[in-house]
Amino acid sequence: MDVIQERAYAKLNLTLGVLYKRHDGYHALDTLMQSVDLFDTLTIERDTQVLVTATGQTLPYNNTLRRAALAYQAYTGKGARIHVTKRIPAESGMGGGSADAAAVLNGMQKLYDALDEGTIADIALLVGADVPFCLRGGLQRAEGIGELLTPLSGCDMHFVIAKPAQGVSTKQLFYSLKLPRPQPDTARAIAAIANGDLRALGKLLFNALEEAATVFVPAIGELHDALLQHGALGASMTGSGSTVFGLFETEEQAAAAAGAMQDLAPFVRVCRAVW
Repeated sequence: MDVIQERAYAKLNLTLGVLYKRHDGYHALDTLMQSVDLFDTLTIERDTQVLVTATGQTLPYNNTLRRAALAYQAYTGKGARIHVTKRIPAESGMGGGSADAAAVLNGMQKLYDALDEGTIADIALLVGADVPFCLRGGLQRAEGIGELLTPLSGCDMHFVIAKPAQGVSTKQLFYSLKLPRPQPDTARAIAAIANGDLRALGKLLFNALEEAATVFVPAIGELHDALLQHGALGASMTGSGSTVFGLFETEEQAAAAAGAMQDLAPFVRVCRAVW
């Protein structure tokens, strides 16, 4: 096999709690993360060098795909020619860069089979805190800075995602963050999903960063309210923003809400949970 294609799935944080600031400067988190069927597409070919190209967005030279491939190469001497078709918006809190890095690691491992699972996990965490989750995907509780993962059983979930034109700088948001923050009830959210109780889950969607992010991007709050007005069972920001998502009982209800919100944000999509 000389070439492979990989999908890099976006994620939503159904709950996100910020517990405290660690001695290393990172914040300890407790978050419930779900993969959804919005994805970037990667083509990965065997090569002696690491070469990265993209369509759909302009990537910085020091991007997550390059860092992941260079790290794999440092262990194995194997390179790759990588092309990514971007669909996940930048600065959206949906983990696009992390998902791309995970797809690079998964793809290079399929091409070369040169590393063990533990080493790939170590590389993933070095590239980014969300990369370990993106390697596995599905529904998982992530703790620590995102590296302590507990896989969970999920249920069918339909979402409308809406991203305003302005993004949020993760670095700026955490720098300005004042602790303690209100925390989500992640345990009850897990139980609601296990029971397939979307109405209960909707009331439990919560992101401890949303209030602070809305100070930087007021449209986050406006989109949150619009999703509820158009029938969402609950709504929340994902990650450090600026994307907001609403949970719906059916795909038809989600599609109707997305259609009504097309003029409110430049990026509005219907998506569903994937495993």
